[in-house]
Amino acid sequence: MKNVLLINSGRENAARALQQREDINLSVITMPEYAHYYSPGVDVEVIDTVEDLTQVRLAALRIRARNPFDYVVAPSEWSIQAGGYIRSYFGLPGTGYAVSNAFSNKFVMKQELAAAGLSVANFRRLDAFGDAPAAGDDLGWPIVVKRAFGGGSEDVFVVRDADHALALAGDDSTANLRAGAYPLMAEELIDIETEFHCDGIVVDGEVRFAPVSRYFAPVLRSVGGVIGSYTLPDDHPDAEIITALHERVVAALGLTDGVTHLEVLKCSRGYLIGEIACRTGGGGITPQLEHQYGVDQLSALLELSMGGMLDVKQPPRTDHMIQYMLPRPLGTVTEVTPVRELLAVPGVVHAEVKIKAGDVFHGPLDSSVYAGIVVMRAADEDQVAQRVTEIGRRFRVTVAEGTDAQPVLATVSYDRVG
Repeated sequence: MKNVLLINSGRENAARALQQREDINLSVITMPEYAHYYSPGVDVEVIDTVEDLTQVRLAALRIRARNPFDYVVAPSEWSIQAGGYIRSYFGLPGTGYAVSNAFSNKFVMKQELAAAGLSVANFRRLDAFGDAPAAGDDLGWPIVVKRAFGGGSEDVFVVRDADHALALAGDDSTANLRAGAYPLMAEELIDIETEFHCDGIVVDGEVRFAPVSRYFAPVLRSVGGVIGSYTLPDDHPDAEIITALHERVVAALGLTDGVTHLEVLKCSRGYLIGEIACRTGGGGITPQLEHQYGVDQLSALLELSMGGMLDVKQPPRTDHMIQYMLPRPLGTVTEVTPVRELLAVPGVVHAEVKIKAGDVFHGPLDSSVYAGIVVMRAADEDQVAQRVTEIGRRFRVTVAEGTDAQPVLATVSYDRVG
C-alpha cells in the first residue's frame, strides 16, 4: 500500500484515477470548487488555493499528523510548485521545489533556458503593471504582459504602445491581473508562423517519449474559437528539430522523472521555446497521444510521482491523430449537437460533449475553455483538413441570445505542413 498525497485543482481525471486504485491510501489538498471530486472516505483538506504555499504546508502538516504520506502527486498547472515545495519540505522523493519552480514560474524558466543557450522571446520582470511602458521601450513595442504563473492563456494581454499600457493600467479588463498575488513579466510579441507542442515522458533523466504535434493556429490567436492540433510523423523535419529542443530544455531545467508539455514557436528567428510544464497537456492532448501511440501520459505522471518504473516506447507513425477542442460560447445554451453525431464522422475514435441545454457560461474566455473534445485519425494532411472541416460543419451550439457559436475550421487561417 502506497501512502499518497494529491495536491490538485481541476484535474478531475487524476482525482478519479487515484481513487480507483486499491493499492493507494490517498490524502488530498484541494480547493472548494473541486472538493466534490472526492468520495466521503478520502482524507481531504480544503484550502483557499493550492497556489498559497503556506496554506498548502499547514494542510500537509495536519494530514501528516493523522495520515502520513510518502509520495506527492501534483498533476495540475496550479499545483506543480506546491508539489515540489512539499516534497522538498518533508524530504520526500520526486521532483523538488527548485525544478518544480522552473517548470511553473515562467520568468525563472526563461532565465534558465536563456542561460543554457536556448532561444526564447526577449523578456523582462515587471514589479507592477505600471512598469509595462518602460519594459516596452526596452523590448520594443508591441509587448505581451502576463503573470509569471498560470496556464490556459489566462490574463495575457498584448500591449501596443505606452499609451495603451497606461489605458490598460486603469481598465477593468486587467483588474484581475493587477490584483493577483503573482509576479508579472513582459515579453516581446512574436510574429508566430506556426506553434507546436511536444509531450514527453522522462525516466531517469532520459527522454523516452516525445511526439510532436502542430496546432491548427497559434493558441493565443485561437482563444474563443477552434483550438486543436495534429501529430506529426517522427521523421518530419519540424518534429526532428523540436524533439532535439525538448531534450535540451529538459536537461536545462533538471527534470529526471516526469511528464512534460512543451510549446515551441516557429517564427522569422527560427524556433523559440514558448514554455514547458511538468504536467500533461490540456484539452484533448492526452487521448490524442493515447490513441496514436498507446501511451497514457496521465498514468505515466502518476506512476513516476509514486516511485514507479516505466518501460515506455514510441512506436513510429506516419499518419496523424487530431485533437479538436469544441468551441464553447458565452450565454445560456439552448441546443447542442449530441455526441453520437460526432462519433459518426469518419475517422473519429473518441468524442465527448461536456455541455448541455440549460448550461449558462460567462467570460472571460481562455484556451482552457471548451465544450468537449473530438479525437480523429487522418492518413495525410489533406485528410486532416477534411476531417476538421467536417467536425466544424457538424458541431453546433446555440445560445439563448440566438447566437450560433459554431466556428468552422475552414474559416480559421492555418498553414499546412509540407
